[in-house]
Amino acid sequence: MTRVLLLGFAPLPFEPYRLAGPSLRTWHFVSVLRAAGHQVCLIGNRMAGIYPDDAPTILSTEMANFIYHNVHDVVWHDPRAMRPLIEAFAPECAIAVTTPAASVAAANVGALPLWCDLYGSVMAEAQLKALLYADDQYLAHFWNFERCALERGDKFSAVSERQQWSVVGELGMWGRLNQWTCGYSFVTTIPIAAEETPFRATGRYLRGAKVPEDAFLILYSGGYNTWTDVDTLFKALERVFSLEPRAHFASTGGTIYGHDDFTYRRFESLIAESTHRARYHLCGWLEAQDLINLYLESDVAVNVDRFAYETLLGSRTRILDWLRAGLPCVSSDLTELAQSVAAYGAGFTYPQGDAEALAERLLACAQPEHNAHMRQRARRLLAERYTYQATSAELLTWAAQPCRAPDVGKPTLKLVRPYRTLWVELSEMLRARRLNLSLAVKLWAPLSAVLRALGMGRALRGLAARGQRALRFDVSPYQVRWQTQAPPQALRADEPFTLRVIARNIGTALWLPAEQSRFGVNIACRWLKDGQASAWERLPLPQTVSPA
Repeated sequence: MTRVLLLGFAPLPFEPYRLAGPSLRTWHFVSVLRAAGHQVCLIGNRMAGIYPDDAPTILSTEMANFIYHNVHDVVWHDPRAMRPLIEAFAPECAIAVTTPAASVAAANVGALPLWCDLYGSVMAEAQLKALLYADDQYLAHFWNFERCALERGDKFSAVSERQQWSVVGELGMWGRLNQWTCGYSFVTTIPIAAEETPFRATGRYLRGAKVPEDAFLILYSGGYNTWTDVDTLFKALERVFSLEPRAHFASTGGTIYGHDDFTYRRFESLIAESTHRARYHLCGWLEAQDLINLYLESDVAVNVDRFAYETLLGSRTRILDWLRAGLPCVSSDLTELAQSVAAYGAGFTYPQGDAEALAERLLACAQPEHNAHMRQRARRLLAERYTYQATSAELLTWAAQPCRAPDVGKPTLKLVRPYRTLWVELSEMLRARRLNLSLAVKLWAPLSAVLRALGMGRALRGLAARGQRALRFDVSPYQVRWQTQAPPQALRADEPFTLRVIARNIGTALWLPAEQSRFGVNIACRWLKDGQASAWERLPLPQTVSPA
């Protein structure tokens, strides 16, 4: 059996914290490797905003053929702190789960054979993040992760067949499709998977308490990411509520702090103006068993994607949880997984952006006999295609005999330069007087090493917190300063008047008229009368407005 070092993300399912996609993907790999008899050492980076601030920087646990080091960012990004954990285990190979983990592995595992699991297309996600925050600097940050993986990895996995071929293209761009690797299977697909054991209810969360026993309960679970199409979801739910008096909507999860601080806020603002707002139940992040109970008492789950390459190339972990719960789902028709669910009869798809079609599919799930059939198909689909074991054959074959890629140590032609070198980013920072995320990550490892060498290791956590505040993502790129003249002190009935108002763009994003972009800007106003606000009146922006 092989001694396998795995770099991934925490928490794991046996910890008392909410789980996210990277954590579940990590547990997928840990589970199949342990079941095959391999000795596994996991170094798991803590997901942001989940663990207590005063938790030790390293929490270590040991159990049957498994060592688990749960580490804070100050350890994860510091090779001098990581290497003692690695050397004590003496691994024979390394597996990195997610592209950011692959970049950390590249800096820490030396010449070990390295499998890089590129959990979704990080560059396609970077495109969405750049759009949301109106800042293309995020592209450099994510490219640094991708470049490290492409250059160092010996074997790669993707979450969809589409992403598999995308990775092949990136390897070609980087020069890895060369004479030495001709005929070598560089990339495989490992779909998102889940444990086969059915969820078990311990009680009710909403049904019979906050919603009627006979309610038709629609569920959205998980974070509201950059790809979440909340406008289509809201329009569809409003139509469902108008046609089905039993319908209620439950949402778990919410803002993904530090990654997407805006999408969920947008959804909340839409709900606040709805005449059906009492039928929206925003539950926030739930404890694991509460979430399971809600899965099992819901009638249908919904997943809404906006069109983006991230959606086409990626997958949706939450759908596997719904299959495990035997919960039918309605999803946009963009991901391979959603198409597989619909083809198997375990749910429906709708054309992306079509709110009426989404409402129609949701209402179809309110028919008891149809719903019961889809529940059975959902459980069967999971068991046949998407269990941990069913998806991991190639990973286990490689782990039994790990090896380097054929072009390691051979003269190869580099077709792309990094361009975004440390010196380039330092000069840009000095010109703009602004620290960007890519540069912050590059500087963190040497800075932490110096502070540890000076005996100032305790200062690292405080410095990390200050850095996170300096790089806050919840400062909207869309900001306005209003200038208004004083209104008249008194007016006669029906007397017209003109009030001059100037709106200045003091953010970082370009304001585009709504007819030029689905993310265009409107000018909105409403009136207060006797303490009651009127509905918003939205006026189209007459022209493009650059930041002041």
